[in-house]
Amino acid sequence: MKTWKPLTVLPLGEDPPAITSLCFNHNGKILAASATDGMIHMFDMSAGLQITGWPAHDSPVSSVLFGPAETSIFSLGSDGKIFEWSLHNQGQIIWSRDCSRFCNPESFNKHMHEVALDSNGKRLLASSGLVRAPIYQVQGHERGLRTLPHTAPITSVDWHPTRPIYVTGSEDHSVRVTSIL
Repeated sequence: MKTWKPLTVLPLGEDPPAITSLCFNHNGKILAASATDGMIHMFDMSAGLQITGWPAHDSPVSSVLFGPAETSIFSLGSDGKIFEWSLHNQGQIIWSRDCSRFCNPESFNKHMHEVALDSNGKRLLASSGLVRAPIYQVQGHERGLRTLPHTAPITSVDWHPTRPIYVTGSEDHSVRVTSIL
């Protein structure tokens, strides 16, 4: 039988908010945590301490993930706004999109939404309260895409680690694997 050994509890201060999403950077030395108070908290894992944090949204942050070069972090708020934040200039927004059409407030009552980046960091996929999910072009000025439809809202998304393939999971009890040609 395996046993678990807790290593540490990261400090969030007095009266801490609920944590909504967690993401390690590429080497596991930094942890990003988003919270219901709209903040993104960054932790140094070797020291076990918070190294920075900033108000990212005026609403709870639903999802957080590091950018491909580890110089930025993406966040999706329950307000339907997606931001790419610079890690070199804290609080500076590099890129943003409004996906409130797909991530409406009613859909946040059922589940938190999430985002996923493709392996090149050029496309960002978001879960959706609708039967299709948006795929945004992060780099360049190409128009975004939408996924093939499910028959119910899309609750989970991810990209293949090396190929232009994404997966969508839905309340319709299906997982769809799709290739972008």
